[in-house]
Parts: sequence; structure tokens; C-alpha cells
Amino acid sequence: MPRIILSDRGTFLGKTGEQFRVLRRDRPEILIPARKVDQILVLGSGISVSSDAIEMANELGVEIVFASYYGKPLARLIPATLGGTVRTRREQYHAYDDERGIELAKAFIRGKLKNQASLLKSFAKKWKAERRDLWQEFRDSSSEIESIIPELDAVKGRLDDARDLIMGLEGNASEIYWRTWSKLIPEFWSFPGRKYPAAGDPINSLLNFGYYVLEQEVWAAVLYAGLDPYAGYLHADRSGQEKLVYDMMEEFRPLVVDRVVVSLSRTMSQAHFQDNCRMTREGMRIASSAFYNRLDERIQYQERSQLLRNIIRSQASSVATFLRGERPRYEPFTPRW
Repeated sequence: MPRIILSDRGTFLGKTGEQFRVLRRDRPEILIPARKVDQILVLGSGISVSSDAIEMANELGVEIVFASYYGKPLARLIPATLGGTVRTRREQYHAYDDERGIELAKAFIRGKLKNQASLLKSFAKKWKAERRDLWQEFRDSSSEIESIIPELDAVKGRLDDARDLIMGLEGNASEIYWRTWSKLIPEFWSFPGRKYPAAGDPINSLLNFGYYVLEQEVWAAVLYAGLDPYAGYLHADRSGQEKLVYDMMEEFRPLVVDRVVVSLSRTMSQAHFQDNCRMTREGMRIASSAFYNRLDERIQYQERSQLLRNIIRSQASSVATFLRGERPRYEPFTPRW
């Protein structure tokens, strides 16, 4: 996906004709054909974007996302004529108080659990011949996670009453998952287990950054599907937090982020992190490339080759059509691996 990433203080993004013009201190200007760009990502502070560039981006459907230097989404510029229907949002709010809300909450976690189990099984394959003990451990952990799914499906009642039970089951699965997943990380990283939100080690820092990248992508998908990003089901409402985005991220976390972090743990070194465990500029470059490449990767899903970022958009649209009564159920993203 053609993407402009601006992260250097003092950078200016303008336009010349039908090209985006990038100016940075002590560097030659860069001209980028606007029609080849799908997203502009502004990381950090001290970066300027002209109103002309914003207007051209809007006309061509180019997203502009503002985030902290370490990837946490802060704001997104969207067209004033953004699509979606009033009916979609009305149904989204009504669904909180009927069976649709709890069904969506369960579906998001069902997808996450299936993908956690699939990820562990996919990594177990390489040990079947040489490390039978690890192969068996990963297979057993996958089965334990999958055994929680029938308990999840059996949850009934009002969403407010059932949410803690759903999240408790998710927590049980996560304990098994992270304990096993940690064995994929080289020992020199000393990964202590999943810690959020504060990352006191490089691996958790990578996980957090990857989830921020995923958050940006899901946020856009939810908006373009005509949904309210702040009105979720699984995560309890909290002012200023896009809870539907957090809901929809769940099914994508294992295969979009966790899988990439395993790879990065083998290619990055301690030199790519500062003393506070945040990434250096070079570390950011490597990690950003890995996560965005993953979103731009094609996988076989529903009997055809699709970009992962397009699947995220499609899943958000599926939530909207389910809420409007145009499909009988919402099926989470669970590809075969």
C-alpha cells in the first residue's frame, strides 16, 4: 500500500500540481504522485501539512492519520461526506440492549481464541520432528484455548451482566496463550509476559506498537462502514475511547501483530531500543515496515486471495450489515493456517 510516513520534526507536506511535496531539513525535496498514495501517516510533533495537501488528499480519498511518535492514534481526517447510513448507527445503539450486542461480543472473542490457537499450531509444526516436547506443548495449549470456545458460546443474558464472564474466559485463554507464545521469543530478550499499557521490555514495546498500527487500520474500517467507533459491546463504554475499535481489533491481534513480533524478535537487537525500552529511529523504521507489510500481505481467505487490510474493511462492513439485519450472524475473521 503506497503510504507516506512523516516522522522528522520540521517536515512539511505540501502539494505541487497533482503531487505531494515533502520537505525535510537539509534534504532534497521529494515529489510523490498523489494518485499512488492511499494513506499519509504523521508520527510525532513539529510536522506541518498544508491545507492544499489536505484538500487534495480529501478529493482523492487519501487518509491522513495523526499519531504519537510511537504509533498511538491521536486523530484522523475524514471526508465531510463520509459514507454510511443513519440506520446503521441507530441499529448499532439499539443492539446494545438486545441479543445482537452479546452475539457480537462473543464473536469478537471467539475469533481471537481461534486465531490464538491457530497461531500456536502453525508454529508447532516446525518442532514436530526435532523437538517433540515443544510440539506437544504447543498442541496442548491450542487445544486448551479451543476448549474454552464452547463455554463462551454458552454465555447468555444481557450484555451488561455477561460482559465480565466473557472477559473472564478471554483472560483464561490469554494466560495459556502468552505463557506458550513466550517460548517463541529468544531467551536473550527476557520477555516477562504480556504487560499493558506500560511496556517495561522491548517485546512488550513491539506488541504495543503493533497494536497501535492495527488500531489505526480498524479505526478507519469502522468509520468507512458508517459505524460509531466509540459505541462498543465487548469493552465497557469510557468517554474518549473508541471501544468498538478495541472490540474489532481482538480477532486480528494474533495473526496481524503477534505473528510479526515473533519474526521481529529474531531480526532486531537491543541496539534498536533505548534505555526506556522505546525504539530508536532505526528500530521504528524496521518495526513500521514489518507491520505495514503485514497489512499489505495477501492471504487466502474465503476462497480467494485478499489483502489483510481489505479483510479488516470487509469485517467492519459485515458488522454493519449484521446490525441492519442484512445477514443472520457476524462471522469473525478466522483463516486456515
